Amino acid sequence: MGARLTFDHAVHFVDKPEHAPAELAKLGIHTVQGGRHESIGTYNALTYFDLRYIEWIGIFDPKLLPPHQETHRYGLVDTLAGDGYVKGLSRIALRTEQIDELAAQLAAQGLEVIGPVDCSRRRPDGKLLQWKLLFAGLPDEGLPLPFFIQWDDSDEARRADLTANGTIADHARGPLALDYVAFTVRDLQETVSQWAKWLSLEAGEAVYDDYWKGKKQALHLGNFQLIFIEPDLEGLAWKYLQARGERPFLVGLNSGLDGVSEQYVEVHGSLYHLR
Repeated sequence: MGARLTFDHAVHFVDKPEHAPAELAKLGIHTVQGGRHESIGTYNALTYFDLRYIEWIGIFDPKLLPPHQETHRYGLVDTLAGDGYVKGLSRIALRTEQIDELAAQLAAQGLEVIGPVDCSRRRPDGKLLQWKLLFAGLPDEGLPLPFFIQWDDSDEARRADLTANGTIADHARGPLALDYVAFTVRDLQETVSQWAKWLSLEAGEAVYDDYWKGKKQALHLGNFQLIFIEPDLEGLAWKYLQARGERPFLVGLNSGLDGVSEQYVEVHGSLYHLR
């Protein structure tokens, strides 16, 4: 049995994170300003669904971005490096309370592992947030693996703090839950089998999806799903695969309410499934 993993957050690159609260309010989604990662030149806004969240990240000073070095191969810097970056979903983070055990588990399977690395960010209210990050992968991988996070505070303490300061709050659209992220891939069978093995997750049945025009399969992370789609005909999934490669392209938000209209909305280069 490997280290226990839960979904933590999705990283979505935007030009101006400070615009996210007003933009998402039009969809009935509560979002707050985050803070700055002063040492690497990035800043964010945050949309929480209990402890799962979306990080809307942008650059405030390109000169502070870490150089594109071997030590950042499996981090986010590869996406940020250069004169610009592609807007949209980029990576997901999985949460663990056993990050050292997880590092050993991934290394034992032949993956290159970087970390755990100590990180921190000071919130606008002055509180210092601290966490550890772990990165892993292979040089020739297609879809980048999630990165892994271990927060210094417990889930209970974080939930109470984030609720008290208004970061976790009701959404005008209803009691939304972030319940899946979907990825475009070029080889469904290989990707799902590798992720299932590396992350000790159970895979569902592979099926053909007429809406996405391709094969689809899910990995189960408790009541959360990682969905992989290998499109074989031109359509939305094909478009995102051609434009952005093997990356997350879709986030599912579920109100759990009967009679709610279902829609796919494009937000800064990626799709959000509202239902």
